Amino acid sequence: MRKKYKFIGILVFTVFILIFLIASYIRGGRDELIKNESEDIYEEDVKEIEASSSESEIVVEIKGCIKNPNVYWLSENSIVEDLISAAGGLTENADTSSVNRAEKLKNHQLVIIPDKDSAKNEISKVDILGKEKGNLSSSLVNINTADEKELDSLPGIGPARAKDIIRYREENGEFKSIEDIKNVKGIGENYYEKLKDKITV
Repeated sequence: MRKKYKFIGILVFTVFILIFLIASYIRGGRDELIKNESEDIYEEDVKEIEASSSESEIVVEIKGCIKNPNVYWLSENSIVEDLISAAGGLTENADTSSVNRAEKLKNHQLVIIPDKDSAKNEISKVDILGKEKGNLSSSLVNINTADEKELDSLPGIGPARAKDIIRYREENGEFKSIEDIKNVKGIGENYYEKLKDKITV
């Protein structure tokens, strides 16, 4: 009888040992799995950080009156002034009057720094065009302000039609366009074709 109880005790103890070993093995495997998952997540996070780091840069090019014209990689929040500094600064002949140095750069943007001579040439062109336009305008007769004598000087417009034009202005207000002169009695399409290059409003 005593041997029987002893055998049962040994059996129970053995079962407890087996259960403990199995539980330890399962727990160890689960911890290893969690560790592996954590390492995988960490590696993915590192890759995402590296990817976002590369995406936070932009590539831009600068030309013109700059010491080192080239293509540069800069932070996405960089401005034109940062690009100028990265390129070694401006040359002595650089003209930045038309350059917004505080402008935020965009990916693949091209920045051109003009020189002072080209800027002067552009100003000269504007002056010449302005004078030519002014001379052209001064040679035209304004049908809203011209007096009878000026209107009479137009081809096909005699004293009578000049008076009709002035009368039309007084009764209907100013002409909105040069084509409105065709609304004046006696001035049709044929007369308008002769006048259109010589009048303005």
